[in-house]
Amino acid sequence: MRRTAPILAAGLITAALAAPAQAQTNVLEIAELVNGGIATADCGAVTAGLKATGLVGAETTRGELVTSLNKAVGDDSTLRLVAALTINTIGDRALECGAVKPDPVTPLNQAVAFASQLSSQVGLPELRNLLPAL
Repeated sequence: MRRTAPILAAGLITAALAAPAQAQTNVLEIAELVNGGIATADCGAVTAGLKATGLVGAETTRGELVTSLNKAVGDDSTLRLVAALTINTIGDRALECGAVKPDPVTPLNQAVAFASQLSSQVGLPELRNLLPAL
């Protein structure tokens, strides 16, 4: 049960990657659909789901949740890159819902947040979504 949610997400992404010809378009469409659903998910369901999988506890931070989800995805760099946005969306929603605590403020966190904000304003992927995949 602990690994069910990340494994299902990874399976969905893997299936999308295996699709012929239009794989890139399909992956992007699936990611937008999944991320939109996560971003608006009921807070009770988000909190209950994350606690049931053992991914969060009383003192878990957003960064710790993201790290746990990245570990669950594994070492495949392509899969990590595709899953990065979804993982960060889960982290953001968990933080909004109070399921996790905010990360401590450090100069590095502030720099990454600033760079992510700038890149998203010009239509580029956010740096914080790419770092875990590297």
